[in-house]
Amino acid sequence: MRLDGCGFSRHMVDDDEDWMELVRGARSREPGACESLVERLYPRVAGRIGGLLPRREEVDDLAQEVFLRIFSRLAQYRGGCFPAWVDSIARRVCYDALRRQRVRPEWRFADFSEDPPESSSGTSTENVDAAMVLSRLFDQILPEQAWLLREVELEQRPIGEVSRDMGWTPGGGRLRLLRARRALKRAYESWNEIT
Repeated sequence: MRLDGCGFSRHMVDDDEDWMELVRGARSREPGACESLVERLYPRVAGRIGGLLPRREEVDDLAQEVFLRIFSRLAQYRGGCFPAWVDSIARRVCYDALRRQRVRPEWRFADFSEDPPESSSGTSTENVDAAMVLSRLFDQILPEQAWLLREVELEQRPIGEVSRDMGWTPGGGRLRLLRARRALKRAYESWNEIT
């Protein structure tokens, strides 16, 4: 059996023509074309998401995000295997979701010492508000670094999104974040030595 570039046998070329017909209908906003496209693609998209992400409760939300991207980028589809194009969008949505879920900093505040630093009055900082401690640490680093740490660590925005907003390359954003984390760690260590 001869396979085309999509992995389908030649007798399934008619299926490719069906996809193109649905795509044309969805592009021209024909009634029912978008619904038909969603109905045909949903099992495939849900299967792709379920295979890439461990948590089943996210499937519907991510499937909705996949379909939003599909319909917003339908004009960019230039032909070829439509299901493979949809798979690549679903894969990117899943990877983005995984990145949002596992913001793994190089270090965490729990990685610092078990004993909190002593304040100048000799009392333990157990009574000191954590936000105040963090604010003091942020005051000891560059304002740009403090802003970046607030956005990524506290607001939990993906570094890719922050980089895009700031006009940085993805690698440049990650490097800035790494430097900001190191600066905060040095500020904590020096604060801990002083107190």
